[in-house]
Amino acid sequence: MKIFEKRPLCLILCIGLGGFYLFTLDNPIIRVVLLCIAILLGIISLILKICKKQALITLLASIAILVSMLLSYLYFDRYFKAYEIYDGEVQVFGCVEGVTESSSYNMRLTVRVESIDDKPARGYKLYAYATKAEVEGIIEGTRISFIALLTGFSDESYAYNISNGINAYASDLHDIEILEYTRGGLSMRFSRMREYVTRYIMSISSYDAGAIISALLLGEREYMPDQLRLDFKRIGISHILALSGMHLAVLSIGIEKTLMLFSVKKKTRLIITAAFVAVYMALTGFSVSVVRAGLMLILSVVLFLLSRSKDSLTSLSVAVVIICIATPYAILDISLWLSALATFGIIALGELTSALKPPKDMKERLLRYISVGILASVFAISATMAVSAVTFGGFSLLAPITTIIFSLIAELIMYLGCIMLLIGWLVPIKWAVMPLCWIMTKLAGAFSEIRWAYVSSSFGFAMIMIFCYTAIFCLFLTLKLKNPFRVANILVILYAIVTITPTVATIVTGYDETVAYYSDYRSDELLIRSENEVCLINSSQYSKNLAYTSLDLIEDAKVTYLDKYYITHYSWSIDDELEVLMYNVSVDKVYVPEPRNEDEETILKILKKCVEDCRTDIVVFREYETVKVGKYSINLLYSEPYGNTSMNAFSVAKGDELYTYISSGLLNSSEAESLLKYASLSDHLILGDHGKKYKDRIYFDGCYEELESLIIHSENVFLLQNNMMYYLDGGCDIRSHPDEIIYFK
Repeated sequence: MKIFEKRPLCLILCIGLGGFYLFTLDNPIIRVVLLCIAILLGIISLILKICKKQALITLLASIAILVSMLLSYLYFDRYFKAYEIYDGEVQVFGCVEGVTESSSYNMRLTVRVESIDDKPARGYKLYAYATKAEVEGIIEGTRISFIALLTGFSDESYAYNISNGINAYASDLHDIEILEYTRGGLSMRFSRMREYVTRYIMSISSYDAGAIISALLLGEREYMPDQLRLDFKRIGISHILALSGMHLAVLSIGIEKTLMLFSVKKKTRLIITAAFVAVYMALTGFSVSVVRAGLMLILSVVLFLLSRSKDSLTSLSVAVVIICIATPYAILDISLWLSALATFGIIALGELTSALKPPKDMKERLLRYISVGILASVFAISATMAVSAVTFGGFSLLAPITTIIFSLIAELIMYLGCIMLLIGWLVPIKWAVMPLCWIMTKLAGAFSEIRWAYVSSSFGFAMIMIFCYTAIFCLFLTLKLKNPFRVANILVILYAIVTITPTVATIVTGYDETVAYYSDYRSDELLIRSENEVCLINSSQYSKNLAYTSLDLIEDAKVTYLDKYYITHYSWSIDDELEVLMYNVSVDKVYVPEPRNEDEETILKILKKCVEDCRTDIVVFREYETVKVGKYSINLLYSEPYGNTSMNAFSVAKGDELYTYISSGLLNSSEAESLLKYASLSDHLILGDHGKKYKDRIYFDGCYEELESLIIHSENVFLLQNNMMYYLDGGCDIRSHPDEIIYFK
């Protein structure tokens, strides 16, 4: 089987797309090299005049690479970094395309810019952050002006933000003025239509069923419970909730079958289906995965109408390139890569199974359906495994099976949901949909509870195995093989080895005794793992953004769940952080101190409300009450009541070994004497940086014989020279402002 044998166009577009991707890197050397390659290919094709077909291929490939270089340069060097042109504050005029909550206090506006400092900047898009009070009355379609600072994104978030077409973010907004309320463009009108249909679905069905139907039909996941989304992620079927080619295929097949019942001719059916696809792409907000599938279907229809033939692989390649030419930033959109690669794997399987003889009876047909379904899942996962492992840091072992089960349920819900949209006000179709949604929710929860189902891919050897397997899989698709079915069986065996090996490693390391500390300028966190129990202690600030710091620590420790999340002090932003955390990792119990004033009681009620739809319990512990994590015992030594500062101190003990964390500000407080008694008994002492309201220097002058490691994460704490020498001579490991995760021995 040689998948590219008769598809030069596919090869050309893949080469062009690869060149485009490389040119998104900010590396002039790569650009020069690829430019030389493109020119060389063009010279070879024109001068040496090898076989005509090959000459055409090399010529078009060189043109594709040159176009890729040009587009990349314009978009990623000139257009996306246009904020570098402006120095200081600028005045922005634009139209608000989206309004979302950024935190408990702030909102984020997505603004399509019209001009910056009276210079035309149409198409430029940015995020603008402001308080809820400042943006009160601003809705989608509002034309506004404001003065702000434009800033580029950090290296960590650069690719993510530009993959959504966002060029910069605006901070320190002031002089915000509402110019007029408009209906916005065509995309906004479709967006409002989508919201209207979503509200209608919710009104004629139960809340949970309406949330699932809206997500499957329209991609509206606003009403989806975080727990259900996490369950889908852990069992490897997140793509079922994210609009993709599967959803479009289900609806398109349904329309075509319906038209067949009315004896509509094939050409007419195809044209009507293509028209529906175009409208559906607009209605769903031109999601890249839907656009990819929609363009593939439309191209297939055009090919069939013109030549009575179809070529799925060429349609896929052309669709992806059209998307990248129309919106070059989509090349960094992970959903496009996953969608295209998964489709690529399924197409390859389709070519393999097309040579099979038709099944003889119902039993053979059923077995064929099940085996091909499992193979389709394996091929799709295999094609995307490397990208998924790098991006998400884990994968689900159950994905091949759960994809089949939940795809069938999702198809039934989608078809019944469409019928409900049409006649739900007349016929109570919801009574047929609701049980299916209930079954989907309960099954997802049951599968997700299997802890070994979701495996970390952060092991070095696991990543090597995944990349090697991906290379073998690609060779299988491109080489001409005498017995492809035997090789397919070998691929399935290799797939099992690649997925089971990290599982065994995860189970084995789950029993390791681990204490890890991570800090940056805003966070202080301690991760404890013992006897297959995991606990994260957060003694720092709380926000949606800082939740991702916690996730980085969890991923680095190769942990895929939390038995306990230990909170040392109250904050109005705890629920913001907890929502992000629970959406990305399974959290069994959240431990919070007993409230001491009305504010803390109110925050506790908000926390309970936050987790009521999740399989997460809120546990309130009393002062000096011990929380056990395997062989470790956690005690909160001190915590400021809400309204003062967020200074706190806690200890972690295992036998005679003692870890103590103290907010540095407490060294100058009335609690210093009692807390330093714990420090004198500690093997490991951490002086944190959070919760302080002081600027003066603090000198830590205690000399403790038992101290094996001293971590100072405070800009105001200093060691006297004699003390420094005392600790160093005693073999104590002293670290100041560590910028890496520290694993205590």
